Formats: sequence, C-alpha cells, structure tokens
Amino acid sequence: MIKDATLNDLDAIYQLICILEDKEIDYQHFCSTYKNHITDNDVIYLVYRDNNEIVGFLSFMIHHYLHHSKDVGEIVELVVKEDYRNQKIGHQLIVAIENKARQLSLEQIELNTSTYRSDAHRFYEKHGLEMNHYNYTKNVT
Repeated sequence: MIKDATLNDLDAIYQLICILEDKEIDYQHFCSTYKNHITDNDVIYLVYRDNNEIVGFLSFMIHHYLHHSKDVGEIVELVVKEDYRNQKIGHQLIVAIENKARQLSLEQIELNTSTYRSDAHRFYEKHGLEMNHYNYTKNVT
C-alpha cells in the first residue's frame, strides 16, 4: 500500500537510501534533510508498505523553473528492497507520483539516473520516460 511518508519513517527510508546508493550515507545529514523536506510542500515522499514494513520509497521534488510554462516534478530517488523487486512496487510508485503530478498540474516529470544503471534505464523507458537531456556533474569537495 502506498502512503505519504511520515517523520516516523525516517530510519526505514534511511536504510532504503543506503541500499540505493550501495553505501552508508551520512546519517546526520540525512536526518536533517529528511526533517526539513517532510514538511516542504515542494517535496513528496511516498512509501510502499507490505504489512507494516516499508519496502519501497520514492522522493519527488517540485521545481519552479523560469524556462518552463508550468512547474516540473523530479523523481529524485526510487528504491525497492531487493527481496520485493519484480512485484510491480516500483511501477505502483511511478503511477502514484504521476497521478499526484497531474493533480498538481505539473508540466512534466524528470529524473536523473547514473549511466551504469542499465536495468533502471529500461524500467524508466518502459514507463514512458525518454532520455532527452544530458546531465553533467562536478564534485566540488
């Protein structure tokens, strides 16, 4: 079942983000960011629960760009626990956020994904997302 995330979901979502990134994320930074975003109207956190266990998570940020006619939403993180993959949980999270984007009259949904995540590329393309931008990054630390 998909619900909006709550402050009580912080630790479970932290574990999912560590799975997504395949490393331990700085917990203090994560907590600070999560607590700031959970009440931000431009951030939507969705969780998928199997019984009482959070097994899927999607974060979505609304951007107010000058070069668009309407606001744009970005899927920032999407992760499903490994044992729960291939059960349409990611699909359900995508559909849920598409519905919210329509309700908010957003112009489009964007996302970035690492070049090595070929399984994710196929998943997103299967859900109608098109690769039509380049994303450049530079570490500043």
